[in-house]
Amino acid sequence: MVDLKKISENSNYKSETQELINIANLAYKHWETYWTGFNSTYVCEEILKDFENLNDFKFFVYGGFSSSQRSRIACFREDNIIEEELLKSNFPAQGIQINGNFLFDNPTQDDFRSLLIENGLIKKKIGDIWTIGDRGAQGIIDNLDIDYLNEKIFYLRDVKVKINLVDIDQLQIPTGRLKKLVNTVEASTRLDAIASAGFRISRTKINERIENGMLKLNGSKVNKPTINLKIGDKLELENKGFIEILNLEITKRERWKVKLLRK
Repeated sequence: MVDLKKISENSNYKSETQELINIANLAYKHWETYWTGFNSTYVCEEILKDFENLNDFKFFVYGGFSSSQRSRIACFREDNIIEEELLKSNFPAQGIQINGNFLFDNPTQDDFRSLLIENGLIKKKIGDIWTIGDRGAQGIIDNLDIDYLNEKIFYLRDVKVKINLVDIDQLQIPTGRLKKLVNTVEASTRLDAIASAGFRISRTKINERIENGMLKLNGSKVNKPTINLKIGDKLELENKGFIEILNLEITKRERWKVKLLRK
């Protein structure tokens, strides 16, 4: 069995790490493949670094398509190898279409995600959600206990929407976000300043997201925009991806040259 205390002691993602340890124990005991819930793909990759020395297990990160921003981790015994294509074909998820006529007031990904949560889905059951213009959204969700959603009518912003469950291969898969280097010069290394530059969002909107608990620093929610960041720090903004601080350098004019990697 996996020793939870040793692995999670220094983890920045303790609840996610514990979930993976729990399914690893099940995989070891029952000789079957088990999946975590949905998390950020980046977080999945980060927590797996703590499992690199566990020779008894194999892991696979997948969210329904190659460029997914939210994924699940499959765990199986090292002596019970599962082919990648079989893992993908047995991926425990379902496609979803949310159809409505929004004209010129298009909802955001957050709006559609909130609609699903308000109607019974927890966050870990929801993978990627993407909008399709003024016609609604599509996405990927867990495939268990969701039949009640199929062909049901709900309201979002007073607009009637209909939800349909479909196969994932029927979805219009969005183009993936590419990694991008961002170079900027800031007056300080404050959290709000660097997050604003890295995510290309105004300082006011970044502070609103911090107040609403939507920004994480090294895996933990923060509520102080004045925190000074350092090289290696990683920021996650809900539905906007991640930025990692690669370099900080003070200039002769006492400003900061900041190099970021956006994922």
